[in-house]
Amino acid sequence: MNLSYLDMAIVLLYILIVFFSGALVKKYIHGISDYLVADRSMDFNLGLISMMCTEIGMITYIYYAQLGYKAGFSGLMAAFPPLIAYWFLGKTGFIIKPLLEMKIMTIPEFFSRRFSKGVRFYVGIIMAIGGILNFGVFPGVEAKFINIVTGIPQTHILLTMVVLLTVVLLYTLVGGMVSVIITNYIQYALLSFGMVFITVVGLFKVNWNVILQSVTTSLGEKGINPFFPSALDGEFGIGFLIWQILLWVALLVGWQAISMRLFSSKDSRVGRKIYTWSGLMFFSRAVLPIFWGIIALAYLGNGVDSLEALPRLILKIVPSGFLGLIFAGLLAASMSTYSSYLLSWSSVVSQDIIGTIIRFVTGKDTSSKNQIIISRITMAGVMLFIIWWSLFHKLEGYLYFYLNMTGMLFIPGVLMGVAFGIYWKKSRSGGAYTAFTLGMIPPILYLILPQDIRSGWTSVMGWGGFLLAFLGMIIGSWVHNLIRPQLAEEGTK
Repeated sequence: MNLSYLDMAIVLLYILIVFFSGALVKKYIHGISDYLVADRSMDFNLGLISMMCTEIGMITYIYYAQLGYKAGFSGLMAAFPPLIAYWFLGKTGFIIKPLLEMKIMTIPEFFSRRFSKGVRFYVGIIMAIGGILNFGVFPGVEAKFINIVTGIPQTHILLTMVVLLTVVLLYTLVGGMVSVIITNYIQYALLSFGMVFITVVGLFKVNWNVILQSVTTSLGEKGINPFFPSALDGEFGIGFLIWQILLWVALLVGWQAISMRLFSSKDSRVGRKIYTWSGLMFFSRAVLPIFWGIIALAYLGNGVDSLEALPRLILKIVPSGFLGLIFAGLLAASMSTYSSYLLSWSSVVSQDIIGTIIRFVTGKDTSSKNQIIISRITMAGVMLFIIWWSLFHKLEGYLYFYLNMTGMLFIPGVLMGVAFGIYWKKSRSGGAYTAFTLGMIPPILYLILPQDIRSGWTSVMGWGGFLLAFLGMIIGSWVHNLIRPQLAEEGTK
């Protein structure tokens, strides 16, 4: 084992605190609103912390560190789009203010109100597929990280995944969003310490001149200049920035794990303030891990598996005792993300797919008590699937791009559907169906084409998905209005 007895004691203590926090808050769960959005009682300070912790998992550090390890300083371009998107939405209230005032619990619920129940069902299916495929690689990648840091044999990856997910599942099943929010306080403290500590120790171990020389030697000019060989052709150039800004605006509107934080806010003013300040935190969330990957390149050389660079760096530079705190922080980040993602995607399946089917068959809504039961059963099913997917899916290229593209299966359609649904009175369900369908085409091509064929086309496929969804909404709504101009939408009656 690479962890000392002190390290293991720190990690065990954290797990016990997290588990019992879920049990303690169980008495506050009275209905589905409490369970999924904490009865919309989250204030600014807790919302900011919870937003940050939810979207920092162990896998976040891994994929950003991989960007730094493989792309050098050019990878830092990925840090700017979320800053821009958060600030824009927070300051303007574009889309998010109307959504908050509607007091919905899931994004597909909006489509039911604005368009039709059929659109909600269709969106729910696509969101569930994209979100669960995105989430599906987490256990395998993170279990490998845990095994390297702790010294557990790689042959025990399945066991590591099962133990990690079971602990998260238990405390999330009990407390829902309230449990997730309560534990975020502890996780935030550990995360803050870990991010600062790794950065400082890394710079102490590796001289800045050595870092620059290593990037130049290993990666050449493309490791320093993101616009190499030109602003249009560079892997992290103009096309990448356009895609990523659109992607992040869409994620902040339609990514269920994020939007659930928004919907848990006390009111629209608090929600907008949370978004405005989250931009700076998300900028740091990207910059520091990318920089760790660059340090790993300088310290370990370029002969390491890029997904293993960060855990091997941490194992080399962090002393015993501190390793337990760092590992507990990383585990905290991972468990927070797992709990939120399990809750988020199971809620889409239970509320927007199963709930829609039940309403169609019986003609009435499911009781709040039964909705919670269905959500918990769905959560367990999601967990079993992602264990299977992690074991058998082979990742190629940047993990960051895989995660982007699985989200892109529904994100372009969500952005266009919500934006046009709120601000364009002539938008119709035909446009929503077409936007989602066309927007899926580029990411599907990315996911099924071999790496050597899709290489160099990633950014084009990225912004191309948004362009197709935009055209789909306009053309589909125009055709719908042409064919059925007299009929009001079911969801707006």
